[in-house]
Amino acid sequence: MCIFLLYNFLGQIQYIFKDTLLIKYVLTNKFNASPYRPGDEEEIVQLLELVFNGWPQFDLNCTPLDHWRWKYLDNPLRLNILYSASFDNKIIGCTHTIPQRVKVGDKIFLSGTGADVAVHPDFRRRGIHNKIVDSKLDFEAKIGIKFHYGISNNPILIKRNMRRGFPLFPHDVSSFIRIYDVDLHLRMIPTEYAWIKKYGYQLLKIYNKLRNALRSYSSSDHDFHISVILNFDDRINTFWNKIKDNYSLIVERKQNYLNWRYCDPRGGDYTVIQAEKDGHVLGYGVLRINMYRGEYPVGHIVDLLTIPERLDVAGALVEHAVIYFDKKDINTIQCLSIKNHPYERILNRYGFINSRKKLNIFYQYYEGISENLKQVEKSSENKIHFAIGDYDAI
Repeated sequence: MCIFLLYNFLGQIQYIFKDTLLIKYVLTNKFNASPYRPGDEEEIVQLLELVFNGWPQFDLNCTPLDHWRWKYLDNPLRLNILYSASFDNKIIGCTHTIPQRVKVGDKIFLSGTGADVAVHPDFRRRGIHNKIVDSKLDFEAKIGIKFHYGISNNPILIKRNMRRGFPLFPHDVSSFIRIYDVDLHLRMIPTEYAWIKKYGYQLLKIYNKLRNALRSYSSSDHDFHISVILNFDDRINTFWNKIKDNYSLIVERKQNYLNWRYCDPRGGDYTVIQAEKDGHVLGYGVLRINMYRGEYPVGHIVDLLTIPERLDVAGALVEHAVIYFDKKDINTIQCLSIKNHPYERILNRYGFINSRKKLNIFYQYYEGISENLKQVEKSSENKIHFAIGDYDAI
């Protein structure tokens, strides 16, 4: 009897094992990876909402489907860089690229930033992610993309990118945060070792105050004025042409791109402030409040860019942003800065501290750009510009 039961048990294990291998074989050999086909968008958005437990994780003035169309169909370059995986006529995975033009070294290249990669929970660990991402990267090479970057804080994706040999961004991009009430922040966003973070933050605030007291700043009487604008006019192109040669890495910021990124209501509810003197643009800032977490909205300085020698303009824009968020009772403000960039000192002056959360930016490059990347690697921090708005976090 015992021998019979053991034989039966081993037979069941063998059946299950064979069945598992069969399922794995079917999934890895029968799913289809294909570029975007008109009509796929509804299924893709449903998949994104499932995988991310609500997509895109910030408040919108339109439907998620309209936001997706703005993001991937109506971008200024009119390029649809998207691959999906389907099984049994249902989309089970997707990966996207937002097309951009990026100045790398002394040239501007057709480029893109990776975004919104998702695989249905029931179909993971089947090689689907790698298949669709590799198919998309091959497609990018065919259409002339030269530089591709992506951001990930997912430990699994970080290990995967490092294993596949994707290099990390050569300059540290750090997240800066300004918290008015630390106790409120820790109550609303519980965290491990909260008391250590609380006192660490307070010590850094004291340090910044003492350091700022030893510095002298120019008068608040400026030779320029700051105003809220609804869209960028063609003067921003003149501004871009004036500043671009000061940077070895920066996303091209012309009128059509900036208006698509920050002034189309389908993209989000942004407030754009611009500094001008005698009709000329000296710089701009982009602000946004994420209301997705309704009980605890968070402010973001999404973008900040000025003529390099006018750091006083950058300071005034940050000051304007802090006042804007304070009036709306926003307890926490977030911003990015390259480590040791002049903007870092300005952020410190207005109460921001380095949260020590480094942004993991991986990049992929194609033939004909390696010499330009060497220029970036050798560049000083003030020659690099990277902002929250250069990817799709908010």
